Amino acid sequence: MNESTRIIHHGDVHEEYRGAVNPPVYHASLYTFKTYGDFLAASANKYHQPFYNRDYNPTVALLEQKIANLELAEAAIAFSSGMGSISAALLALLSQGDHLLISESIYGPTRQFCRHTLSRLGVEAEFFPPADAPNLAERLRPNTRLIYVESPGSLTFEVLDLRAIAELGQAHGVATLADNSWATPIFQKPIALGFDVVVHSGTKYIAGHSDLTLGLLACSEAMYEKIKPMAVLLGACLAPDDAYLALRGLRTLPLRMAQHQASALKIARWLQGRPEVRQVMYPGLPDFSGHALAQGQQTGFSSLFSFRLQPGSEAARHAFVDTLELFLIGVSWGGFESLMLPLETSYKDEPEWRARRNLDDDTFRTSIGLEDPDDLIADLEKGLAAWRAAMD
Repeated sequence: MNESTRIIHHGDVHEEYRGAVNPPVYHASLYTFKTYGDFLAASANKYHQPFYNRDYNPTVALLEQKIANLELAEAAIAFSSGMGSISAALLALLSQGDHLLISESIYGPTRQFCRHTLSRLGVEAEFFPPADAPNLAERLRPNTRLIYVESPGSLTFEVLDLRAIAELGQAHGVATLADNSWATPIFQKPIALGFDVVVHSGTKYIAGHSDLTLGLLACSEAMYEKIKPMAVLLGACLAPDDAYLALRGLRTLPLRMAQHQASALKIARWLQGRPEVRQVMYPGLPDFSGHALAQGQQTGFSSLFSFRLQPGSEAARHAFVDTLELFLIGVSWGGFESLMLPLETSYKDEPEWRARRNLDDDTFRTSIGLEDPDDLIADLEKGLAAWRAAMD
């Protein structure tokens, strides 16, 4: 069955919903039982049937079934935010004295969690530059327990060889975890490439409407048994109303991703031809350094990328952004709206890290939404005209 068909129909049991096309939203903090025996049976399997809302909710469970099916995984867990999924996985898989290898291009709050929270718990997080990924074997230690990557990476979109990393982990008994928020399971399936765990900020493309925060995790049953108890203890469970919204967004994910990709590629190419632009960092462009590798492990490209304007003044940068009308200023991405995020203040407290990532004050990250791409190009043209005027 085609993937877009499975997204819509997998897990739905309409006869249980009295024939309703949409599943009901179960607003219940707890579930009751007729007999003591029923209670004991449910408590022995509380992660897979109604018992207490933090353990299981039928609306949330349907979303989890669909995500597991989409990621080609055995199980999935939904959370109230992307960081909920990330922190639960890290806390479940790492203990005091363990060593974590993690890509330097990882999502910013994940980096913060590793540097501050995990370090306080006695876990050593070693960040490696994306360019060093082919040499990861040299960084492995007897106490290395997990390799965590994001590909393409945040802000500068480096592409890592996921197959090679998965094979390295398997060869040395080290678990592997991939953040798949950028590509989504429509365009990339890390578990099929050999990874053990996949996490998502489902707030982005999967929800798709900028109206909820959502975390998702997909894995094997064995990994589920390790991570689910931690997820329940942390309490970052997804509300049933948000699960309903996520199910709604999921149904149109293939259509939206196709449009996101087409528009982003058109705009990225247009930006490449502008004299005001030094560089466009988009894995979908053939001359991007990781494009060939991405083609070997992805089936498409999403709509989040960065670009660098020519060195300019603060006034010019402000003029560029402030003139834009269709591009809104915001820190998230993956919704229906287009966004422009100045990276001038990103990681200002870590100048060495910022320099290694080649981030400068003239770098901007953009999320291309579902507006007509020609209208977005016209908007950018006005912004660049304002940038030029401020530079004169």
